[in-house]
Amino acid sequence: MRFKKYFKIKYKNNNVYEHDLIHFGDFGLKSLGNCNLTSEQLTASLKAIKRVIKKKNFLIIKALPFWMLTRKPRDVRMGRGKGSPAVKVYPLKAGKIIFEFKNVNETLLLRALKSSSLRLPVPTKVVKKYDKRTDCIKSSW
Repeated sequence: MRFKKYFKIKYKNNNVYEHDLIHFGDFGLKSLGNCNLTSEQLTASLKAIKRVIKKKNFLIIKALPFWMLTRKPRDVRMGRGKGSPAVKVYPLKAGKIIFEFKNVNETLLLRALKSSSLRLPVPTKVVKKYDKRTDCIKSSW
C-alpha cells in the first residue's frame, strides 16, 4: 500500500491561541506547545487516563494521528529519493484541545490528567467549557 509522502511541518511560532473550543464535553486538555504527537504517546496517555477514570465516563479524542513521517534505513548514503513511511503523527499546534471529558468528577479528572500529561511531549493545561448564554463557566454538578 502506498502512502503520500508529506513535506516536513514547519511551525511558525509557539504562541498559544484560543482557536479551539470544547464542543462535546465539560472539560478538556489543551496543549501549550507545538509538536508531532505520535500514536504511541497518545495511547500511553489514554491508558493513564483510563487507569484513574473508569468506563462509565465520557471521553472524546480530538487528536488522531493521520500524518506519515518517513525515515531512511540506517547506513544508507544520501540521495536515492525519500525514505519509506515509518511513523504516524498528529501535527499538534499550541492551543489545540487533545481530549474532552463529560460527566467526570473534577478531582478525579485532575489526578488523571496530571498523570497523562507526563506522557505527552508538550506542556498542557485543563480547561472548562464556557457558556455564552449565562456568561460564566459551565459546571455540571
